[in-house]
Amino acid sequence: MELERHGIVLEPEDDIGAMFNPGAVICDGDIYLFPRVIRKGYKKKKSGKGYKNYVSEIWIAKSSNGINFKLLRPLIKPDTSYDRYGCEDARVTKLENLYFITYTALSFPAFSGRGYRVGLALTENFREISKYPIGPDVNDKNAAIFPEKINEKIALLHRIKFNIYVAYFDNLEQLKKNHSEKFWKKYLEELERYLVLKREFEWESRKIGSGPPPIKTKEGWLLIYHGVDKDGIYRVGASLLELEDPRKVLARLPVPILEPEKDYEKNGDVPNVVFPTGAVVKNGKLFIYYGAADKRCCLACCKFDELLDYLLKYGKK
Repeated sequence: MELERHGIVLEPEDDIGAMFNPGAVICDGDIYLFPRVIRKGYKKKKSGKGYKNYVSEIWIAKSSNGINFKLLRPLIKPDTSYDRYGCEDARVTKLENLYFITYTALSFPAFSGRGYRVGLALTENFREISKYPIGPDVNDKNAAIFPEKINEKIALLHRIKFNIYVAYFDNLEQLKKNHSEKFWKKYLEELERYLVLKREFEWESRKIGSGPPPIKTKEGWLLIYHGVDKDGIYRVGASLLELEDPRKVLARLPVPILEPEKDYEKNGDVPNVVFPTGAVVKNGKLFIYYGAADKRCCLACCKFDELLDYLLKYGKK
């Protein structure tokens, strides 16, 4: 099964050089996207690996139909010591009365290979936000919060090294303060206890990471994720996790549901990338928003029940 593409929904214009990897959420019937935005002026490094003057912000856009978006304004800016070199790849969860926006916070320049950790922005209205560094003080990214508590705890998916793990917090205050050395020292010592998904197939042999926040179904948590192969090609996969213990994988597709095929997915600032970060379900349809080649925001869709049935039939372990 492959997703049906709807093409580009947001792309660079005016003084913006790149706009991609958008988080997504439904609010009052409208769909909001939270794309990663790079202003014009960045340049390729002489080594050919990465860019200079490459600093990300997270903006906000709005649509009534999920296809035609109006770009509104910046929302999360790099203005603290832990994210001064960039705020990247938002995932958005509504939990109780708050919107939780997790993102990758850079304390060293992009493409340096160090200094990235999880940042959290909290908001009630997408205008005023409060920001916190969360996660261990090691390279950590691709974080997403479950939209419901699991066994009365806030659950966070994230990627350390090459695989996906889960962490639990008793309440919001503990989550906001979880950068304490004691909490994460114990967690890292027992890291394999919290493993959710590890690399398994050739198309994800280099690394995997969470996509949008998991979606609750009667069968389990639907997790859309990305995988990267030995050649650096990014693809989109799907799995189903147990509701009470997401470390238990109920089903997992051995093949991707989306891979770079279109020119806008194959060519961009980083070629051969489809990177899912936002997903919503509306009128029985699953909208998956993804970044294409680190340049544009795109949309792919399917009937929600069809993907779930396909996953159960072909992915059951």
